[in-house]
Amino acid sequence: MMLPTTLVIGRDHPDYPIRISAMERPPAALYLKGQLPTGRPVAIVGSRGACDEALRFTHQLAFDLAKLGVSVWSGGARGVDAAAHRGALDAGGKSVVVMGTGFDHIYPADHEEMFIRLLEQGGAWVSMFRDDQSGTKWSFLLRNELLAALVDAVILVQAPVRSGARSTMSAARRMGRRLWVVPAAPWDIAGAGCAQELRAGAEVLPALAVLAKELGLHVPRGFGVRRSMALPQDLDPQERAVALAVRRGCRHSDDICAETGLSAHTVAAALLTLTLRHVLVQGSDGRVLAIT
Repeated sequence: MMLPTTLVIGRDHPDYPIRISAMERPPAALYLKGQLPTGRPVAIVGSRGACDEALRFTHQLAFDLAKLGVSVWSGGARGVDAAAHRGALDAGGKSVVVMGTGFDHIYPADHEEMFIRLLEQGGAWVSMFRDDQSGTKWSFLLRNELLAALVDAVILVQAPVRSGARSTMSAARRMGRRLWVVPAAPWDIAGAGCAQELRAGAEVLPALAVLAKELGLHVPRGFGVRRSMALPQDLDPQERAVALAVRRGCRHSDDICAETGLSAHTVAAALLTLTLRHVLVQGSDGRVLAIT
């Protein structure tokens, strides 16, 4: 396709985003190709070297959010970024790439087809750099801050302790954006950065229907149920009842007791078993959440 003309949006331009003022040093201008979607902007970020399971999860998450009208934003990099963009595009949705280079330097170069597809489906490229700017460490760090400024929420899927995605989380935290994290097993070095983000105050990513409601989205009845992770077949009836109650939206043991009719002791035992088996996870605020 013939690429659209680059729109230069200076500070005096009526379309210059007010939310960019949250950056420590807002750029004098933004560069835009395509059109910014009207859907609620949510960033999905993570490691370039994410495992296959994390990439499949990212693709499905972005797919589902795009189906609900979210515009999925990310940085265009390999790994989680690309899985997020492609998930949204495969859903027929819109996605925005915030680049750490100018538009003449698509990075990585082998993602050019994905970048063009993004424009074809009504998304956009955004940069704070002139077209001839190549990528550097500092330009990608500034890109991460810009990405955080332009979205309502950031979801971190998988990241080690040292990860560029965590700089996006740090900037978003300073700006007061909503932060969600996919929890990692304690022994998973590839997800150790996620554990640190949870300790810093990010929330555990909840089940899709709950996430959608917290984003203020309309969720059609039954949406996402068919994609929920199957419960282990060897759960006893009490454990299964507790797991299903949490999936229906119960967040505290008292609510689960009322929903299932089980005693507090039985619910506590079931929650422990389900947590150890990675069916449920307990957030830093004490709420119980389903792992989808």
